Amino acid sequence: VLLKNIHLAPEWLNKLEKKLHNLNPNKNFRLFMTSEIHPKLPLNLLRQSHIFSFESPPGIKANLLHTLLSIPDSRMNNKPVERSRLYFMLAWFHAIVQERLRYAPLGWSKMFEFGDSDKKASFETIDTWLDLVSQGRNNIDPHKIPWNAIRTLIGQCIFGGRIDN
Repeated sequence: VLLKNIHLAPEWLNKLEKKLHNLNPNKNFRLFMTSEIHPKLPLNLLRQSHIFSFESPPGIKANLLHTLLSIPDSRMNNKPVERSRLYFMLAWFHAIVQERLRYAPLGWSKMFEFGDSDKKASFETIDTWLDLVSQGRNNIDPHKIPWNAIRTLIGQCIFGGRIDN
């Protein structure tokens, strides 16, 4: 059984904890729960659980390496060769945004979540525009890359579309 986002109902978790304590389940029964860090999660429930955590890598360098290593070689080596340079710029931008999230009260007015879906959409945007301009060539004149379109779509629509003030 999978219970997602249990941090949204911390009062109910106390009832769940009591039910689990009184339950006599099958030996193959497993309960998986997902949660963000929340101060009202019951400590006894956490102590009885196996906890796995996933956080983005700390620091710009680690985040940059994580992003670049997640790109398959076949995608990175697609024509035109400028594609890999734009991927690096996107990875750098994503790492800066992720690092800035660590300082949410100072960086933005509230916490925003930028993740792999934003990164994936940005890669797709780069691919679409480069394929349109390159038309199968190995190289593109940097002046023919639609910088304004790519910058606007990634910076204002994909990443900036979540920021509400």
